Parts: sequence; structure tokens; C-alpha cells
Amino acid sequence: MEDLKETAELAHLTLSEQDLAAAFPAFEQMLGFFAAMQGADQDAEAFPAPADKLSGPSRIVSQTHFRQDTLSPLRDKALVLTLLDNAGDRDGCFVLVPNVL
Repeated sequence: MEDLKETAELAHLTLSEQDLAAAFPAFEQMLGFFAAMQGADQDAEAFPAPADKLSGPSRIVSQTHFRQDTLSPLRDKALVLTLLDNAGDRDGCFVLVPNVL
């Protein structure tokens, strides 16, 4: 709980004890995800070199790796443009996501 309080203070959030208690399970889950990512980064078999040292894609991913029902909407260019228009800030075809950490 102390880590959550410190994180809230660093983010300039004033949270009550009730708010902190409600947020704590999600905070612990997020820390678990970070630990899993750190573990994956340290897996030499999965990542033979640090991500910043990779010169390009380490594996080729083909269309067969994805579920076919998720690909069909991408073929409709008008739908894709509509979705991007509703996504908020963009840089070309990329959606800009604010850095919140």
C-alpha cells in the first residue's frame, strides 16, 4: 500500500484511504505485469539481445498468426479511417497515446 501512496504522491494525486484501498488490487496487478515483462526481458532464449540493440524485427509475423475474424475489418479502408478519426490525436495512421508514467 505504501508503494501506491508514494506513486499517487508523485503523480500529484490526492487520494483518500478509501480510494487507495479501491485502487490497490489493480495496482498490484499492474506491478505483476511489470514483473512479468522484466522476466521476459531477462529470458535470453526469448530475447537474445536487449530491445534497444535489435537492428530490426527479430521474428517475421505473417498473417496466418492472427485470427481471420480479426483481419476482415482491416480490409475495409473506410471503416479503418472512421475508427482512426474517432481515436483522438493521430500522427498519420498512428494513434498518439499520452505518456502517463
